[in-house]
Amino acid sequence: MKTLHLIRHGQTKENLQKIWQGHSETSLDSTGLKQAVQSSNRLNNFSKVFSSDLKRALDTAHKFSNSIEKRKQLREVDVGNFAGEKVSETYTNNRSIFDSLADDSFVFPNGESMKNFRERVHLELDYLFSKTKENEISLAVTHGFFIGTAIGLTLGFKEFPYPVGNIRNTSISTIIERDGLRQVNKFNDAIHLDNLYDFPIHLFNSQLTFMRHAQTDSNTKGIWQGKIDNPINNFGIREANKLNKKISIYDEYISSPLKRTQQTLNLVTKNNFQLSSSLVEIDLGNWEGMTTSQILENNKDEFINALFLNHKSKYGENGESLYQVGVRVEKLLNQFKNKNVFISSHGGTIKAGITKLLKLPNDKAASGFTIPNNLGISTLINQNNQYQLWSYNVGEIGYENFTYNK
Repeated sequence: MKTLHLIRHGQTKENLQKIWQGHSETSLDSTGLKQAVQSSNRLNNFSKVFSSDLKRALDTAHKFSNSIEKRKQLREVDVGNFAGEKVSETYTNNRSIFDSLADDSFVFPNGESMKNFRERVHLELDYLFSKTKENEISLAVTHGFFIGTAIGLTLGFKEFPYPVGNIRNTSISTIIERDGLRQVNKFNDAIHLDNLYDFPIHLFNSQLTFMRHAQTDSNTKGIWQGKIDNPINNFGIREANKLNKKISIYDEYISSPLKRTQQTLNLVTKNNFQLSSSLVEIDLGNWEGMTTSQILENNKDEFINALFLNHKSKYGENGESLYQVGVRVEKLLNQFKNKNVFISSHGGTIKAGITKLLKLPNDKAASGFTIPNNLGISTLINQNNQYQLWSYNVGEIGYENFTYNK
């Protein structure tokens, strides 16, 4: 497996003023310099560092390493004449721009076309993974539009604008590649800035925040637990307690009825919550209680098909498919479109629900996301009756429990 962390540069005064920067040279402000240090203190396990050759990115990258490969291809989209102009005056309220994004016909005046930019991002991801060895971790310090496009492409979206939220300065977004297949493992994780796992709860009136339950003994042993009603272990209890004051106040709290999700939610918040069977883990069928190695030994083709190729393929032959789980999660959460809701559930169910609500294309609906970590926090916002991904799998780095590797 290869791992690539994409990191947005630290804050500039232009970011604060919401001014286009594009290829222009701007500098980190005092907050941006502090953010870069905070991000580098959090991420210290890597082999290679790549960076956009623009100053704001390079100054951020130098907080991680003095050995950096500068890449012009990692630059932000070239916004041409928009550079130095306010985003609100040139883009946000311009309907013709949004209409032209969908067919790649938009070209920034005297700048880059969206078609060429998307191709540049695609080719640069190929390059970065080609330079990352198996079982190696690379960092690439780049820009917001670049990261949003890289995530959108990995999730299989073919048309701009992608349903991803604003990338925070120095946030971490992670793409993994195994057996040539790329998946989003993390998006817009910036807990090193404010220690708040579910940002931006105070910015929107409609938000869904998903939390995977804390660790169980089955998790540590690689045993597949769908409807098996396991409690969380002592490590899980300690880690869940750490989140107690790092989650905001919500309108509604909902949990799967299984012990591990209820226990976790009780530790993270003292608020009352309701139970819903729509949030139980995916029915694993014949794979229930088996280890990954046992499943691969007896059902390798079915395993790979269900997890990575076909979201309508049933787990364990007679269990549920990711698609079926997504439908039941969507049906439940459509009742809460105008509320902020906190959900305690399971890895497969969270992945399936977010995949369905974001409407990932069929060819990536099984593989677009990895399963989130134990206690991983993922947030969707609802604007204009459409869901956007604001964050995915926010939390500790290095706790990944990937279910399959070459």
